[in-house]
Amino acid sequence: MKEKIVGLLAEREMTVTDISKILGISKATVSYHLEELKKSGLVRVSREVVVRNFVKKYYTLSIPNGSVSSIIIDSLKLSTERRDRAEVFRNTIRLLGFALLKTSPHLFKRLGFEVGKSLGGEGVSVESLSELWESLGLGETSCSKNSLVMENCYFCSGLPKVGYTYCKFDEGFISGFLSHVGCYRVEEVRCWGLGDEVCEFRIERLSEKH
Repeated sequence: MKEKIVGLLAEREMTVTDISKILGISKATVSYHLEELKKSGLVRVSREVVVRNFVKKYYTLSIPNGSVSSIIIDSLKLSTERRDRAEVFRNTIRLLGFALLKTSPHLFKRLGFEVGKSLGGEGVSVESLSELWESLGLGETSCSKNSLVMENCYFCSGLPKVGYTYCKFDEGFISGFLSHVGCYRVEEVRCWGLGDEVCEFRIERLSEKH
């Protein structure tokens, strides 16, 4: 039911009554799901209108990471005006990524794992990962056995400090890429989101591949 409500709010703002009529469910049920969606950060009250001493609330989808998303949207507009296809694509990916980072960080990381795994193979290493990263234009990298440091990160370079790391997808990508030779735990310890101007991933090997 939550997915149906989100689908409706993706089209336009609506009241509890609007949603109730369209979906054929009680207003109490709609209100319950809206409160749950508000707690998860997916929905917000867009405006309130007083009608005959009654406050009518309109709901809409909430843009994840509001201030960060605004920066990306502004950059997207600018790159569109300049007809810079590469930057349009980059900012679109960033915007979609932040939506997942806010609402489903574990899913975002898992998607990265699957992509990384599909690009890896027998005999891969942190060094070959570093080479792949640069060949894809995702950043300039340096590495050791237990870490990967990235400058000019494709995903988060230039974004503001927010108190948490941005690159969950990359964490998953790295562990997925290396899964062909073992089980790895990957944690981002430096990031633009933490106020750093590089991204660093700590790579810990947990076991050999069986």
